[in-house]
Amino acid sequence: MERKKIFLVTQSLLCALVAGLLAGIALYLYFDGAAKQAGRDLFEYIFTREKAGNALLLVLPVFTVSLGLTVAGLVLGIRDENADNPVRDPHLLRDTGSLRNRAVHQKAAPGTVYLRIAVLVLAAALIIAGILNGGLEDVLAKGAAICTECIGLG
Repeated sequence: MERKKIFLVTQSLLCALVAGLLAGIALYLYFDGAAKQAGRDLFEYIFTREKAGNALLLVLPVFTVSLGLTVAGLVLGIRDENADNPVRDPHLLRDTGSLRNRAVHQKAAPGTVYLRIAVLVLAAALIIAGILNGGLEDVLAKGAAICTECIGLG
């Protein structure tokens, strides 16, 4: 493998690692706050700037290295020459008529159906988790507060 390709792959992996770490921190803060929410008032703050800042300090070294590689790549002019070229896929180049005909006659990729089902199940699970977590009451309380205080209904 040539050096440029190794550089680009390393940069991509570091960006993915930063995204994964940030998602993990967000989940940690959420679950920690949800555990502390049990005996508190609805409007009492459980997510503080200090707690978020301390959690983000864990990602800072990886983010700094990733940002440094990005800046180095920009300064040195390291980039993928094929990034702007269109993909040459023979299945995409054939013409099957209008957009409606393509949608009706074209079969989805084998993994697409499973991916759609997985996203649907995940969305339903997160909605149910939000309802069970008390999110429904939070939205109702905030909506009632907006209507009675700001708009003047009631």
